[in-house]
Amino acid sequence: MSKYKRSPFLLTYWDEDNKNVLYNYDRNTKARISYDLMKILDMLSSWRNVHQIADALGINEKDLTKALEHLVRLEIIQRKDPGQTYSDIPQKSLWDPIDLAMQRQRSFGGRFPMSKRLGNSPSPIKRVNGLESILLPPPRSNLEKSGSLLDILDERKSIRRYADNYITMNQLSDFLYHSSRIKKIFKSKEGILTKRPYASGGARYPLEIYVSNNRISGIQKGIHYYDPLKHRIVLLNKNKNYQKKFNMFLLDVQYPLMDREPDVVFIITAVFARTMWKYDKLGMSLILSDLGCLYQTMYLLATEMKLAPCPIGKTEEELVKNWLNLNWFEESHVGTFMLGVPESD
Repeated sequence: MSKYKRSPFLLTYWDEDNKNVLYNYDRNTKARISYDLMKILDMLSSWRNVHQIADALGINEKDLTKALEHLVRLEIIQRKDPGQTYSDIPQKSLWDPIDLAMQRQRSFGGRFPMSKRLGNSPSPIKRVNGLESILLPPPRSNLEKSGSLLDILDERKSIRRYADNYITMNQLSDFLYHSSRIKKIFKSKEGILTKRPYASGGARYPLEIYVSNNRISGIQKGIHYYDPLKHRIVLLNKNKNYQKKFNMFLLDVQYPLMDREPDVVFIITAVFARTMWKYDKLGMSLILSDLGCLYQTMYLLATEMKLAPCPIGKTEEELVKNWLNLNWFEESHVGTFMLGVPESD
């Protein structure tokens, strides 16, 4: 007699009609599931035959077989016939189901047709009103060259120990200008787009940078927005409590590798709609790819400038949401990059 087992690649959610949907993200198949069917699936964490399921749930075997075979066709459950072996997915335990779902979606995603995109292309430029703004010094044309690109790539590393002296405003200006500024604004068939020093999927550039100043002289302590078009920073919040909590978060994550808070912290958020307006199922994956491109650009520039760079993988989404007064369904914390002056070897 055939046996059945639930696929390991399932997520469940409620759709707009309040129906429970089971999604097999390995095969990109979906099915609306009733409460009675969910009870059947609950039993299928291990191989079971129709008699076992019917006896346990008091279900007619003919109706049960019909339902099970339909789920097999959708690949929501697996069937093993007599004499057949069925190997489970190797190393499945290494995967969190949500991580694996996002990875699998790359195979099924793509660009939305223009006819299916909602409204106009979101603006690539954020308009921010703050408490005050500081126009950063012009980038220096005589920035010292420390070596070739190959040398910089070879020297690149995370540094978490800082010197007694601090980053200057000129260094901050150079760093932001060469890593993150808007170089050009141009029109396309997909709306207004920009060019910046790092790569971005579809030139959507969803990432925004906020500057938390801990030690740079001449700049108010607090959280600032970096305006990549005007090359300025805009003070948004000088509440010391948020800044203290975020620095404690960084020290806790990096303990015991880091001896004090960095001179400056770049809090990186994503304006999700910029990328998700264009891409079906790929949005979050592309945003994180963009983050990696920005990280590497920052890494190489910091190495060139003989500064101490280090990104943080973990985020503190709720703290940043409150600190920056964000609607975290529209814009939220996706990355952090710390910068200081390295201690002498």
